[in-house]
Amino acid sequence: MLKNIIEDLDIYAYRKGWPKWSVLFIPIFYWTTWPIISYRFSHWVHYRVNILFFRQVLKCFSFMSQRFFETFTSVEISEKAFIGKGIFIAHYGSIVISERTRIGDYVSLHQGVTLGGAGRGEDYGDPVLGDRVYIGAGAKVVGKVNLGSDIMIGCNSVVTKNFPDSTTLGGVPAKILNYDGSVGFIHYRNQKNHNLDLCKIQ
Repeated sequence: MLKNIIEDLDIYAYRKGWPKWSVLFIPIFYWTTWPIISYRFSHWVHYRVNILFFRQVLKCFSFMSQRFFETFTSVEISEKAFIGKGIFIAHYGSIVISERTRIGDYVSLHQGVTLGGAGRGEDYGDPVLGDRVYIGAGAKVVGKVNLGSDIMIGCNSVVTKNFPDSTTLGGVPAKILNYDGSVGFIHYRNQKNHNLDLCKIQ
């Protein structure tokens, strides 16, 4: 939990050009980190705390903290979701991540984004996103959708089907616009090594 929180906060520090130790002060300046920290704690309690008494006490605390931050920031992240390290929320407001959603590392979200369950019967499901996915303001990814890594989703797009790696999506319903993907839009401290790997592949 703590390692993921540090990596989450370091995204903000890196984007400002600050050293990694400055993560201690990031929550003071960036309130968008509060629901992320609350999610990490609640997820840890839900899946890792096995002693019944402590589990119940901590679940009450995590429930209240989640509701508080949801009210304050309008960011709702289910503690049952699985989110990789380095998630970045650019602006809080009307963001929803459902309980069965799975998100890779270094994903960037903007205001108005919904990652939610949809469908009926056996077709019901929640999104699965790869690493380094950029999701523009107002975009919706709903249903049993599998998205690859390095994908760019344009503002107000609605994604309801699978798409491969390194694609740029846009429209309602979303379709592939080009194959540039999210390279250059996702920023984190070790991204230079990742970009070098991409160059070798190409």
